[in-house]
Amino acid sequence: MPIDQSQALVILTSEPRPRFKDRDSQQPAIDRATATHLHLVDVMFAFNGRAEVITVNVPEPGLGKGLKVGLPVAFTGLVASAWENEINGKDRHGISLRADAITAKASA
Repeated sequence: MPIDQSQALVILTSEPRPRFKDRDSQQPAIDRATATHLHLVDVMFAFNGRAEVITVNVPEPGLGKGLKVGLPVAFTGLVASAWENEINGKDRHGISLRADAITAKASA
């Protein structure tokens, strides 16, 4: 499901960091669409008087230049996907966010 950011304020709250398929072995997670390493990016997403810190998966080639904590950013191709699986005998579910790219917004 695509996410419209046109009316939101999106601020970078962490430097991009590698996502791991397995944290113990430090095996990197690979993006299915690009076959490149995935990174996690935390942003504050403010809309309609509410703000949330969210984490978005971005493939390595989509990490824009000049990303600095505190800067307004924009995602290209931001989508939400529902997931569910069984972990240690318990059913788990949630929403995963992925974008094709993240870039710093130009100063006004």
